[in-house]
Amino acid sequence: MKVQLLKIPSHLIVAGSSWLSKIIIAGVQLASISYLISILGEEKYAIFSLLTGLLVWCSAVD
Repeated sequence: MKVQLLKIPSHLIVAGSSWLSKIIIAGVQLASISYLISILGEEKYAIFSLLTGLLVWCSAVD
């Protein structure tokens, strides 16, 4: 008696892994924001996020 394995199309595996990674990244970002605010405080976190955003834009333009 043969057991048939469920064959999942490769495009569904790629799409599912992409969504899973996006969910994990969003969760890590939310956790890191609350962690950094508790360490730095609101004002220093605002400066940190502003500088980080500027660095990202500068690297994207380069």
